[in-house]
This record gives sequence, C-alpha cells and structure tokens, in this order.
Amino acid sequence: MLFIGIQTDSLSLYARQPKKRSYLALGNRIELYYLVSQLIQLRLSYRQIQQAVLQRKHAWLSKSTISYWARRIHNPLGKVSQFQSGPSPELAYVIGVVLGDGNLNIHGYNAELILAVTDYDFAKEFSASLATILVQPKPYKVRWHPRKNRWVVQGSSILLYNFLSRDWRNLKKWIEHCSRCRAAFLRAFYDAEGSISGRKLSLHNTKKALLLYIQDLLNQHRVETSRLYLHRSKGTALLDPKSGKVYFRRKDGFSFIVRTKSLPQFAKEIGFSIERKQKRLAEAARGVMERTLISNEAIPHSDSRGL
Repeated sequence: MLFIGIQTDSLSLYARQPKKRSYLALGNRIELYYLVSQLIQLRLSYRQIQQAVLQRKHAWLSKSTISYWARRIHNPLGKVSQFQSGPSPELAYVIGVVLGDGNLNIHGYNAELILAVTDYDFAKEFSASLATILVQPKPYKVRWHPRKNRWVVQGSSILLYNFLSRDWRNLKKWIEHCSRCRAAFLRAFYDAEGSISGRKLSLHNTKKALLLYIQDLLNQHRVETSRLYLHRSKGTALLDPKSGKVYFRRKDGFSFIVRTKSLPQFAKEIGFSIERKQKRLAEAARGVMERTLISNEAIPHSDSRGL
C-alpha cells in the first residue's frame, strides 16, 4: 500500500499579516521566492519588499524570511527531496504503481511514499525507480514488516506528492513519452494489478476509463485484448482469509484479458518485474509459440508443379 501526505516547512509565511500563523502552499511559496529574488535585484529594503509582495500577491512575508531567502540560507523547498520530473521509464513505473487500485492513500502530516507488497522483487523495482527520480545515491531500503507480512519501501517528497496528486489523465505526457516509458508504465500496472493463470493474463481495476486507456497503450505495442467486462459488482461480499472478516466492495470492478496469441508479444515488449509472474508468463508464451509452430508445420503446402 502506498501512503502519500504533505508536511509544510517552518518558514514564517503569512497570507496576510495575521495574529495567528498560517502556512502557504508549496507552489505559492515558490512563486513568492522568485518574486523576492527579483525585488532584491532592485536593491529594495526588506520593508519595501514586504509591501511590494503584499500589494502584488496579497501575502505577508516576515523580514526574517526575506533575509533568509536573500542570503540563500533557506529556500521554499526546505529539505524537500529533489524530483526529476522529466519523462523517464523510472517515473512512468512509479506512476503505474500508484495508479494501481489500493496503492495510494493521502495523509496530511508527511509526504511519505510507502509501498507494502508480498513480492520482494516488486518492492526492489519500485525502490530503484523511486530513488532515481528523487535523485538518491542508492535505492531505498527494502525491509520486511512482520506485522503487515509485507516487504516495505519508504521514501519522501512533497514535490512528487504534488505531481502524483493530479488526475491520471494529466499524466499521459509522461506515460506516452516513448515506447520505453509506455512499457514501464504497463509493467508497473501489471505488477500491481495483473494476474496470470495458465494462459490467462488478466488485469483488474475499478477505474473503467483507465483500463480502456491501458488497452489502447497495449494496442500500440501490438498486444490484442478482449473486451472490457464487469468482473465484480459493487456491494458483493469479500472474505479476508487472514482475519475472517467479510467486507463489501464499494465500487464495481472491471477486467480484460490479453488474447492468448498476444502473450509472446506481451512477454517481449512488457513483461513483469515480479519473478513468479514473469516465469508463468514465459511458460505460457513458450507454449503459445510451440503450438503455433506445430500448427504451421501441419498445414499442407501446395505443389506448384501440378499447376
């Protein structure tokens, strides 16, 4: 499960000169920071900068904040992790994981990203991708959580939180940047939401529009799929095998499968990061190719000499 939240820094920033402290959003602080930098170039006093910011942006900055910004002691980001927001396979992979049902929860105290999964290799792949886009020297630690019975990866970034909080349709630029980004996004989504049994490769999610979009992306990789169908209806019961509790689904669940003949193409272009799923996929794809080869050899070839 992926938890994301926000924590503001401790700069003295006020929407107006108030009696009680109130913080501005990160985007507003960055905007004010650049405005203050411009005003400093005009050799204005801190008092004059205060008044100019209040007049233009209706926000009140303390003189200490202006002083810290002017001397580059602090900036609006504080200790916020860097975030490489340019399109990349690593960012596309993180987007795919987050868009998987049940992986994103928002908490208002910290900008923490926590992935808790049963497969170590899934956690490891997410850790490496997250470290790359947050400009960390090495992957985040993958640790075992006995109580959750899950492998856990934890990172932190307010900037990434803001980026991931937008509607998924506004992330298409990063998903569709190139074939490698598309494949990384699809692989992540299948790692999170896909399942394979025999030659049946299925994908499940409650967001119908998102699944239709994924079908279109698969088609760009020459992977054919079935029609989208209702897999689980809202209100149906779900038994938790560990706790024995019965839950009721709050949303309809939709699914589609990859056509059997497209399994080799899916394995070649996309695949899984999870070894156990990848192994099943490879076996299924190999079976399809062998069956196709046998079928082709069984087709009689016409003898042109008799024409």
